[in-house]
Amino acid sequence: MKRPITVVATAAFLAALPLTAIAAPDIASRMVNHPAADQWGIFGTGEKHELVKDTTVRGGAALQVTSAGKGANPWDIQAGISNSKAVKKGDVVLLAFWGRTVTPGSASVPAVVQQAAAPYTRIGEQTLTLTPDWRLHYVTATADRDYPAGTLGVSVQLATGAQTVALGPVFLLDFGPGYDPKFLPRNIP
Repeated sequence: MKRPITVVATAAFLAALPLTAIAAPDIASRMVNHPAADQWGIFGTGEKHELVKDTTVRGGAALQVTSAGKGANPWDIQAGISNSKAVKKGDVVLLAFWGRTVTPGSASVPAVVQQAAAPYTRIGEQTLTLTPDWRLHYVTATADRDYPAGTLGVSVQLATGAQTVALGPVFLLDFGPGYDPKFLPRNIP
């Protein structure tokens, strides 16, 4: 049943974007991944995760990930996806995902757009603050080279403390070369 989640998640994402960010009919052509919450992959050890029903997030499902504590590196536990379509050098990409904390009150987590294999070259990153409320979080990047399908990854790094986070639909959007990032949405402080 991925189709209804995709349609609902896409409609919700569009509703949250500023009007200057993108024309509505164009959003589907910019997606380079499947946006449903069940598309997140979990990497690392010392975590527990499960897909749960959650009617308070767009799409009605969330991936809950629990970390027992701070790791040696924030990426010791991470949730991620990779591109299912090619991204070309110079393309401006936007990572957008629904996220919140389940426990504690808030959590600081890095979100990264990077090469999906070693040396994991980062092309965009931002440390985000997740709160108990569902919010869309964003990271903008510009491709430093061509990325065939499966070679550009995004991750939310969760080994930053003892916490449970919920991750909803995730979007990786390709706006092509020359797109001005100032027209893309930004995180609310």
